[in-house]
Amino acid sequence: MRVVHVLSCESVSLPGCESGFITADLIRKYADVEGASFFVCGPQVMYDFCRGELARLDLPRRRVRWEAFGEVKNIARHPAFPAPAVGRTFRLKAQVNGTSAEVRASATETVLVALERAGLAPSSQCRSGECGFCRSLLLAGDIFVVPESDGRRAADKELGHFHPCSSYPLSDLEVRVPRTA
Repeated sequence: MRVVHVLSCESVSLPGCESGFITADLIRKYADVEGASFFVCGPQVMYDFCRGELARLDLPRRRVRWEAFGEVKNIARHPAFPAPAVGRTFRLKAQVNGTSAEVRASATETVLVALERAGLAPSSQCRSGECGFCRSLLLAGDIFVVPESDGRRAADKELGHFHPCSSYPLSDLEVRVPRTA
């Protein structure tokens, strides 16, 4: 593993640091692009920029990993989010830690936020940078997951597994959150 510090300020006085943004040219300067894997961790604006730069390198998807970065600030502004869902509220039937409940969930809040608001406390570590704890089963209904950050395996998608922290209800839902905290 090689760490290169890139500071976004115009001039850098720290030895060994680069200035500006993480561009495809900067990546080529420090990495064996043909043989390396890349792990990206940072704020959303950096993700948005790096996604374009990494696309210029034409890397296979399996060689680029993205840190779980939590909720999209305003999902209604995402170009793929279905506009008719904005402002709608749905019924969410949930089984969490042996407790069943029915709560209301807005289309523009994550399923995790709706569950937490209802006091159900599903397992999650996404806000502290660990992904996978909230992996759940979608028993019925439709959800929206941001396509470019949907890190689920094909088998999980096929079998109905999803991550409530990055999924938004598009209809009434029934879910099972199997793990305990």
